[in-house]
Amino acid sequence: TTLVLPDLAACPQCCSEIFDRNNRRFRYPFTNCTQCGPRFSIIEALPYDRANTTMKSFVMCEDCRREYDDPGDRRFHAQPNACGRCGPRLELWDADGRCLHKRERAMTEAAAALCQGMIVAVKGIGGFHLCVDAASEEGVRRLRQRKHRARKPLALMFPSLEAVRRYCEPTALEEEILTSRAAPIVLVKRKRQAALAESVAPDNPYLGVMLPFSPLHHILMREVTTPLVATSGNISEEPICIDEREALVRLKGVADCFLVHNRPIVRPVDDSLTRVVAGRMMVLRRARGFAPLPVEVP
Repeated sequence: TTLVLPDLAACPQCCSEIFDRNNRRFRYPFTNCTQCGPRFSIIEALPYDRANTTMKSFVMCEDCRREYDDPGDRRFHAQPNACGRCGPRLELWDADGRCLHKRERAMTEAAAALCQGMIVAVKGIGGFHLCVDAASEEGVRRLRQRKHRARKPLALMFPSLEAVRRYCEPTALEEEILTSRAAPIVLVKRKRQAALAESVAPDNPYLGVMLPFSPLHHILMREVTTPLVATSGNISEEPICIDEREALVRLKGVADCFLVHNRPIVRPVDDSLTRVVAGRMMVLRRARGFAPLPVEVP
């Protein structure tokens, strides 16, 4: 039986590479290997070969091809394998779709926009997030008004597990789930004096938190350093946006700018949502990191 694999969070080795100045993938936001990266969101057909994914239009450079062909390399037959020379690239667009910056500058300017209180639509693995500074009451209220989401809690992305501990009171099991390969949203009890906008989760003792799950998000959160609202890129009750041109239309008037890339997404994959109940993990929304693996029943 051939299973389509889920999209998995960046592994420790890839995370180490993207922050190593001497590595050729330093700050490359689409770094992956056989242990991590996009799968379900980029597969167009089976078998799972590069020609059957949205990576088929990116021709591997000599270095990437050498890794791909080497049985001793951890990127042996890693279908989304790429680097800054041959792989997908970032762009920062204004609200009308004009390209403002490319590659590294696109990332740093998107981070600067977030630090200035702007709402940035970020294209990730399975679709867009709408991001804003989670400490800015004005920014979060503006996002709620534009997204037409009155009181339903908004998911947060923290730069690290240590940052989660500063704002919340995660249990050992909740921390284990947060740092797992699925990297879902986990409902965690917030600290009473947490310096976050009250409108993030009005009258709610819990926060829906997650950690960066792709190199793009790791790099962005390293630039911003503070928690961000990272809610699904849509108007409330609509499907999540997966295409940048579609996002320009559907999120017009919502996002101030768009951090996009040219790796197509085949199908929308939202963030999985979990919580701990009676000492075990309960999956409230089964999506990124879990789907489409089967659920085993007696």
